[in-house]
Amino acid sequence: MRLIHVFSAPQSAYFFLIGQLDFMISKGVEVTVIMPSDKEFNQKFKVIHPNVNVININFERNVSFRRDLSCLIKLIKVFKKVNPSIIHLHTPKASLLGALAARILFKKNIIYQMHGLVSAFGNNIQKGLLYWMERMTCSLSTKIYAVSESLKQFAIENKYCDKRKISVIENGTINGIDYKIQFNTSNINQNNIELNKISDNKFIIGFVGRILEDKGIEDYLITLSKCTEEKLPIIGFVIGPDESQGKFNELLNKYNLARNINIYVFGQQLQPENYMVYFDILLLPTKREGFGLVGAEANALEIPVVGYDIPGFRDAVLSEETGLLVDFENTDKLFEAVLRYYKNPSLKKAHGENGRRRVIKDFDSSLIWKSLYHEYKKLLNEK
Repeated sequence: MRLIHVFSAPQSAYFFLIGQLDFMISKGVEVTVIMPSDKEFNQKFKVIHPNVNVININFERNVSFRRDLSCLIKLIKVFKKVNPSIIHLHTPKASLLGALAARILFKKNIIYQMHGLVSAFGNNIQKGLLYWMERMTCSLSTKIYAVSESLKQFAIENKYCDKRKISVIENGTINGIDYKIQFNTSNINQNNIELNKISDNKFIIGFVGRILEDKGIEDYLITLSKCTEEKLPIIGFVIGPDESQGKFNELLNKYNLARNINIYVFGQQLQPENYMVYFDILLLPTKREGFGLVGAEANALEIPVVGYDIPGFRDAVLSEETGLLVDFENTDKLFEAVLRYYKNPSLKKAHGENGRRRVIKDFDSSLIWKSLYHEYKKLLNEK
């Protein structure tokens, strides 16, 4: 079996396939990964995957006819040379161009991994260019794996794809949750003097993700501002790259929040769990999500989660069991949910413990790897 994964973001290739590729190689699968070159994640990827063939194609995130045509031609050449049995596509631009290149070469096993839908917003869709591009990707693919059941249903209901083409591996996610090692409080050193000093006698409201409007950073800051207005002893911990192009600082000023007083920003972290263990809750009011991986990772650390009740996120977090989900874009309800946890430590503890039990039961990485391998084999046997 010759398998190619295609990504338009090297950090996605790095984070999404840890452990999975080694498992496939142990089964005799020849693995190639196509992703853009960069100064950080390519080298890190090669270190942890020395037996994977890496090919660089520099996809553009935005629509660029000349660059996209160049990438399409390069994909065709790579597919012809490697002659993969299965082409597994990730991220929007790589998936569309990869599916088109595969169809030009009459490839039969073209998997589109639906991590989420860029044209979705809350519980609705935005029918513009992105919607039709995502529909085209679905049409060109021969099989679609959604990362959550509610994303699958959302895609069917909004006519992205036929229900016979789309399915979910196990209970969702792309790679499961490493609850045994990475997201296990027993393995994390919580003796960071600086963080202990900052968090002493404070209620820590965490945020993990790209600092963008789509991830709900403004709604997060609005909620923190409401907490400070009520003089609650809270601070915010924000983990993730700032992609807001200056808007984040504007929002801090708008809501009267100060860095290193009301909110601490730690940037992108390869081991976010070292900061997450200090959270009392994770507040992630994301506007679109395929699964809500960070929510499940927080649950694995026994941290309850507050967010919006939208497709994808409602699979990662069970409201009133492992967290609290509220109506979309209702920041008053977000504040009320945070307040519930602040005033009721026993509820916070119970939901955190429920969360870890659920992650262990439903999102074991090894089960997902085995099921995906059997799906690959089934696809080859059907041809």
